[in-house]
Amino acid sequence: MKDRILTTEPNKTFFLIRFMVGAFFLIGGVLKFSYPELQETGFFQNFEIISAGTIVTVISTLEVICGLMIMAGLFTRVAAIPLLLIISFTVVVGKFPIISEEGFWLMAHISRIDFAMFLGCTFLFINGSGFWSLDWKMQQKSTV
Repeated sequence: MKDRILTTEPNKTFFLIRFMVGAFFLIGGVLKFSYPELQETGFFQNFEIISAGTIVTVISTLEVICGLMIMAGLFTRVAAIPLLLIISFTVVVGKFPIISEEGFWLMAHISRIDFAMFLGCTFLFINGSGFWSLDWKMQQKSTV
């Protein structure tokens, strides 16, 4: 199981995808902590499962931790899973309702970064972190 999680191709260009995805989520998480007005707790208050502040804190923490893990290439496949769930939830709950109000093209325009991050996370989940990563270093140590 550990070998499947760490296995990655020795491709040096995967770093670019890792940096793009990791930086996006890291910056988003840090901004939510730094500027509470960006937390959009009103968005989460409709669910009434737990407090909106708690949900935003959990999501922000996951974004920071998983963003750092992806940038370092540490357990990249594992870190991509929560980020895929976060971005999927954001699109389904936050962006799809725009279709009925404003139409498909405005929703597609507003969601283009979310779609790119979804594809980036999917790419990393399928392919791993590449050559310049901690996963690659650990993979090489385990095969020796």
